[in-house]
Amino acid sequence: MEILNKILFFLLILCMITSSAVGMTVIQNTVPAIAADPSDTSTTVVEIEFPFKDGIVSGEVTLHLSPYNGAKREGAKSIPLFGCSPKQYYAAIVNDPAQDEMYAELLGFFEGYSKEHNLTSDEYVELLTTYVQNIPYKTVGAAVNFPIETVIENKGDCDDKSVLLSGLLAKSGYAAGVAVFSEANHMTAAIKAEEAGQVISSYILIETTRYAYIGENAAVIRSRTKNRTRVREDSVILVGGGTAAYTVSWQVDTILEQRDRIVETIDSLSQEMRTLKTEIMGQEVQLAQAYDPAVYEKYEKNLTSYNEYMETCYAYFDELDVINTGSYSREETYEMVASMM
Repeated sequence: MEILNKILFFLLILCMITSSAVGMTVIQNTVPAIAADPSDTSTTVVEIEFPFKDGIVSGEVTLHLSPYNGAKREGAKSIPLFGCSPKQYYAAIVNDPAQDEMYAELLGFFEGYSKEHNLTSDEYVELLTTYVQNIPYKTVGAAVNFPIETVIENKGDCDDKSVLLSGLLAKSGYAAGVAVFSEANHMTAAIKAEEAGQVISSYILIETTRYAYIGENAAVIRSRTKNRTRVREDSVILVGGGTAAYTVSWQVDTILEQRDRIVETIDSLSQEMRTLKTEIMGQEVQLAQAYDPAVYEKYEKNLTSYNEYMETCYAYFDELDVINTGSYSREETYEMVASMM
């Protein structure tokens, strides 16, 4: 997604409107809005299928196309002349009442799945997150899409998907919003984090463009001085009035810290293996020229060490694979990691 292009698009339209407004006595203060045609009764079926925990979430919802067609009409996402803050703008995109049916149908499906599978409130956050992360990433235009567009078209870029997820979370009672990183051309969703010893409310970032743990860094927002997985509330554009929080970020921290340790260990072992391989190749040349018991003893020792390091690396690779593919099985992944620490 080209978030910078969208920001520039926003500013360009604003400047154009401002320039044409000289001498006007009426101040425009509308927000983006969907004009749904009540006579349009056509519908579409949205298929839902994505991995979660040890199974597949599968189903469908039927949505009226009138709100979607209204969202696609020219001017639906018009940027107001004055009086519209980023919070008002994104809240309007997320909360347009024409999308109420979409939220009701989607959340009704997910709430039913949650009850059937006895999900915790944190797992429910992960369920909604995985649904949005599973939507194919694709840049679809300069303007931010309404959530109903992303749902029906089953595609979107970082801001489209982040806006959708923040809406689903907020409508479910969570304190949620979006975080814009203009310097990195990126947007993520964000949810309030409840952590031990927390004094100032913090929000944990949610990468929506791929499968990722809640709080896992997107590469494009890595800082050289810190990992920006948590931000203060004033850095989040909230889109609703929810208050519930995500409470198991400490498990995610443990998982990701273990992953970092594994990667460091594999790098260290790989360096040792490269050194051993060089020695082994030299010893093979020596032994091919003339047998030397001392050289052969070192050769055997190096070969044994090399093979042991190789087996250890394979074991770490297996654990790393589980961690890297376990974002939608956080509890199970944490239990595996904890058992190996």
